[in-house]
Parts: sequence; C-alpha cells; structure tokens
Amino acid sequence: MLAASARRLPASIEALIVGAGPTGLACALGLSARKVPFVLVDALSAGHNGSRSALTHAGALEALGSTHPALPAAIVADGTPSSAFRVVNINRGPIFTLRFDKLAPFTKYPFSLCIPQHRVERRMREALGHEIHWGNRVVGFREEEQEGSDGSRYAVDFESGETIRARYVVAADGSKSMLRNLAGIGLSDPYTKKPTQASPRELDPSFVVADVVFEEPLPENTPRSTMQVMIGGGSIVITSPIPPDASNEPGDRNFFRMYIGVPDTPPSKPQAEYLQAIVDKHGPGSRSAELGPVPRIKRVVDSARYRVGLGLADRYFQRAAGGPAYLLLAGDTAHRHGPAGGQGMNLSICDGVELAEAIAEHHSAVTRRKGGTRRDGGIRRLRVAPA
Repeated sequence: MLAASARRLPASIEALIVGAGPTGLACALGLSARKVPFVLVDALSAGHNGSRSALTHAGALEALGSTHPALPAAIVADGTPSSAFRVVNINRGPIFTLRFDKLAPFTKYPFSLCIPQHRVERRMREALGHEIHWGNRVVGFREEEQEGSDGSRYAVDFESGETIRARYVVAADGSKSMLRNLAGIGLSDPYTKKPTQASPRELDPSFVVADVVFEEPLPENTPRSTMQVMIGGGSIVITSPIPPDASNEPGDRNFFRMYIGVPDTPPSKPQAEYLQAIVDKHGPGSRSAELGPVPRIKRVVDSARYRVGLGLADRYFQRAAGGPAYLLLAGDTAHRHGPAGGQGMNLSICDGVELAEAIAEHHSAVTRRKGGTRRDGGIRRLRVAPA
C-alpha cells in the first residue's frame, strides 16, 4: 500500500490531476506518454483496496494499451478472462448468454475480464512510475491572473496550506467532487433535469458488494470461469470469479465478488450471516434442487453497501475568463450511474485516456505559439461518454 506523500507540492505545473482513481491514473498515463508535465494528487492517504468494480472490458484495455503497451497484459494476468456472461432465472435456469468471444475479429481482448478494481489501479500505478501526492485534500479553487504569461491560471488550494497553479486542472475526484462543487458546476438527474440533491435518496435502490470465499465443494451452479447473473424473486445475485492473490489465505480457490440487489437498506458492512441469508433465498440453487445446492460462504474478505443514483454534470469543462486555463471534468465527476457492466471504472479509464490526448494536443499548439491565446481547439473535441 502506498503511504501519504511527505514531499511538498510544486507551486505551479502545466497539468494538475485531482484524484488518483481509474480516471486520474488513466489521464496521468496519457500525459506521461505525451511528455506533458503534470502533478497527481489524491485526498486519500493511500490507494483503496475495497470492493468496487469487478469487470474490465476490451475498450478500457485498448485505451490503456495506447498509453503503455505492456499494461493490458499485466492487468489480464491478474484476472479471469470470461468469454461469456450468463444470465439465469432463479426458477427455470438459463435466460441468455452474452458471447464476448464473438468480438475476436474486432479486438485483441475478446472477453470480459473478471478482476477487482484495486488490482487494475495497482497495475496502472506500477506502469505510471510517477509520484502520487497522497493525503492532499482540496479546499479552494479560483482563477488567478499571471503577470508576464499568456493569461490566467487556475489556483487549487489544499488543506496543507499549499497551492498549485495550473493551466489544466483535471477534476477526477469522484461523484462527490470537491472541485466540481467549488466551480459551481451542478450534477443533475439526466431524466428529471433536477439537481441530484433534490432527488430523495430513499428512492435510490440499494445494492451490496462483497468479496467472499465459498466453501468446497463449489456447486456447478456457481461457475469459476465466467460471471453469472441470477434474476428473480425480487432480487439479483451476481457472482464474478476472481483469482486469489497474495492477500488471500492459502487454499482460497473459490474467491468471488458478489453484487446483490436488495429491496431494503442493508448494513453498511454486511457480514456472512446477512449475505448467506440472501444467497439462500435468491442465489444459485435457492429454488430448485435440480440446479444444485446453494453455495456456502466460508469467509467474507470485504463488503460494502451502495446506492444506485444517476447524474450528469451541467458542463464538462470551464475556461478561465482570462484564459487559456481549463477545469476539465471526467469519470464519476462528470457522470454518475449504476454498477451494471462495470460502467464506472471502464468509462472512467476511457475518459481519462481521451482527455489526456485532448490536453496534449492543446498544450502542443499553445507551446508552438509562444504567447498565443489559441481557442479551445483540442479541448473542445473532448467527448465524455454519457451515463
């Protein structure tokens, strides 16, 4: 685990990335590949190890490969490539199967990779090989005129009392983004167009994410080689196989990440008894002995509860009045959505890589034109994927 940085922050930099999750790391990899000077900061004291996304798709692997050719192979080695995605009914067996191997003519990665998000982030940090300034919380954001320069810069203040001035500030600090809030950019429900704060939280459905080890023998109704979605009975139970790593106990063959949709409000950190009760009622084998026995939970490695909410930022970038300086939103800061299909991490990676390309293009044009105030150019072509 990476510890909080003791080194002081630089007073100025061309690009400042706030947030060292998938979005920020992907943007940093892209900027590093294009030799654009940047600083990467995060409010956390270290990279997280909690239960989040469990799927990485071909598009995200291809995007990362464009920044660091060896990175996709390292990530794939840490996961379980799944050539199919099974959806089954709690009562009557198979509903349909998605076949990722049919993508073979179009991608080097014709599978969906079952892998926990923290392993992907770890490999991204290793490939980046750049200092991350952990433990730096943003508390202020403003525009400052720069004497003798080509225009304004954005100044970002930190809890430590330090300030960084940058031409490009990337807000990759998540769905509760401090930078987005300080800039006065709203997050609205894409359907009602109302601010997300105005939507009653109790209407957002809850779900549980848990990393568990199942007992031996593992029933055939819980496949080790592919993700499975079981629907019915007012719930949904998803099992995603994950290869054990050094953090697991010896013999933890049956290591799975589970996503469970629940109609009530679950505990903040659900334990084995709560999880097993749901699996007994809604999981594989719960309704028919013909589908095999219900898998038994041996140990809970980690668990958490989440609420599903939707949101889109009112705008994805903001140009300083005295330009050319930009605040740029990406990942969960720009769009908030449910966990289906691992949207959060995969879209965030693609956002970060493309944003780095846009920044590098604009930076190159500004550098070539000394003292120029080129219009938005590469920045305007940025495409942030909708939720």
